[in-house]
Amino acid sequence: MLPATARRRSQAPHPFTPASQLARKKKTATTDALAMLTRRDYSHAGLRSKLLAKDHAPRDVDETLEKCVAWGYLDDQRFGHSRLDSRLRRRPAGRSDALRDLQRQGLTATMSEAVAEAVFEELGGERGVLDDAFDRWVARHGEPEDLASAKRCFDHLMRRSFPRYLVLQKLSSWLDDLTG
Repeated sequence: MLPATARRRSQAPHPFTPASQLARKKKTATTDALAMLTRRDYSHAGLRSKLLAKDHAPRDVDETLEKCVAWGYLDDQRFGHSRLDSRLRRRPAGRSDALRDLQRQGLTATMSEAVAEAVFEELGGERGVLDDAFDRWVARHGEPEDLASAKRCFDHLMRRSFPRYLVLQKLSSWLDDLTG
């Protein structure tokens, strides 16, 4: 009988030897992009930076992005609409905050404006989103009983980047009752 080390050497190599691991790691930029896009939407700029971070050649990345756009898998407008709709339903915020987020994700200023316009229109405008944020604040903290609690609500809505005139209109009935 052979010693254990000699038996191991004579057997076929394990399927996960370093050579096979290297072969598995040689994915193309297209394969990586499609794998990422099956999990979630990306912006053009976001997917580009992810692929470059995986050490794909810039030329390969550009070709892959063109293919993904041609196949309909990569669409900045769809990405922006999906992200903003989800974000505003989860955490209501004003238009300037929404635009800042979309531009941080790599969308152009004009694309961000168009997407924000469409999403805010679906949600009842900026006033509708403000109403949602206000209702959530009241559900969590209750109606204000004094000027200090009304000020906390005002500050909260201003931090969410809603326009001052809309916040004041929303709180005007409370302020009239409290100063009354």
